[in-house]
Amino acid sequence: MDDPRESANVPQKVYDMVTERTQARIRRDCDTANTLRNTIDEAGYKIMIRSGSEILARKYRIRMRGIDAPELKMTYGKESKDALVKLIGEKSTRIYVYEQDQFGRYVGDIYCDSVFIQEQMLKNGHAWHFKNYDSRQEFSEWERKARAACQGLWALNNPKKPWDWRRDERNGRHITIKVY
Repeated sequence: MDDPRESANVPQKVYDMVTERTQARIRRDCDTANTLRNTIDEAGYKIMIRSGSEILARKYRIRMRGIDAPELKMTYGKESKDALVKLIGEKSTRIYVYEQDQFGRYVGDIYCDSVFIQEQMLKNGHAWHFKNYDSRQEFSEWERKARAACQGLWALNNPKKPWDWRRDERNGRHITIKVY
């Protein structure tokens, strides 16, 4: 961990688990190593391999500023997530953080290999422009063009907005359609 700002904030308990996991791997004690890896993960850190070296990274909860994508349990949720993973998975990203939301997530604009991720998600129909929290006109335009071209979720018949779906989930409003 080369960045002292980050390494100074790693709890000693996490450092100790990483050391213990390394020793378990040397002993070829896979069960202990896997258990420790899961515990490290639950503590908010992830062990990643880059160029043959293990790196301890802190996990951050990020919210993409200005867009809202379907939840995983929603229609098109998995497809939207897969599209995002294809854009940023296992790649270096740059996140310009503007604030933290009420859930402790960092809200920001995300770039990967100089590609603006929110732009791609909107243009390919994988998300809505979240107009309640963002007034950038280009976002509305990208969504409008994706809708007109029936891209991604816009190929569906009347897709449900994620904020409406979450509200209905909180309020216990489940619509059940019986097919006979």
